[in-house]
Amino acid sequence: MTITIETINILLLLLPGFMAGQIFYSLFHSDDVSMSKRVLDALLFSFFIYLLVSLFVAWEPLAYVRENSGRLEYVFNKNNKILLFSIAAIVLVPIVVGFIYFTDLVHTILRKLNITTKTSRSNTWNDAFLTENRYVIVTFKDGRRVRGYPTMFSSDPEEGFLYLYNPAWINDDKEKEEEPDYIESNCHGFLLNRDNIELIEFTLDPGETLGEKA
Repeated sequence: MTITIETINILLLLLPGFMAGQIFYSLFHSDDVSMSKRVLDALLFSFFIYLLVSLFVAWEPLAYVRENSGRLEYVFNKNNKILLFSIAAIVLVPIVVGFIYFTDLVHTILRKLNITTKTSRSNTWNDAFLTENRYVIVTFKDGRRVRGYPTMFSSDPEEGFLYLYNPAWINDDKEKEEEPDYIESNCHGFLLNRDNIELIEFTLDPGETLGEKA
């Protein structure tokens, strides 16, 4: 397979986009990303990077290939301003895009405008734990229940791990009123797996009502 000069130049043109995409995947994406999606994302990132750079300096490619007397020459941009603004954009663009993606900002506006009902997150598991900042009650398959604060959870619901901070067992078997409702576990937290979980309840905050939430 022969790679033409035009193909090499296209790859070099997309290089900032690939670098920005890798930063985005490392910070905000835990799943495997297909090559076709990486190429598409590189196109989008490259467009935004070049657009941002062109606002400050006259844009030129960072590198390109040309033929000279039958030999290929790699020519690198020596304009320090272009290099500086390009490096800054390569770092900043994926962080800004990741912030918008992670916080569900755009989809929140679109939902309020009744344009969509979707969120930016890939599954309801993430939606629930990222949106509801509250204590939960976990019911195990053997009937035991524990209350705690979910500080960490798997981004993939198939993995389904949940770290419950400051857990306390719910005393469902108490026979007298003076017995405590909760039995402290005296540990920092529990690492739970969805295979052992029957139900996860998101509790109301003190004084909160469902009407306020709606």
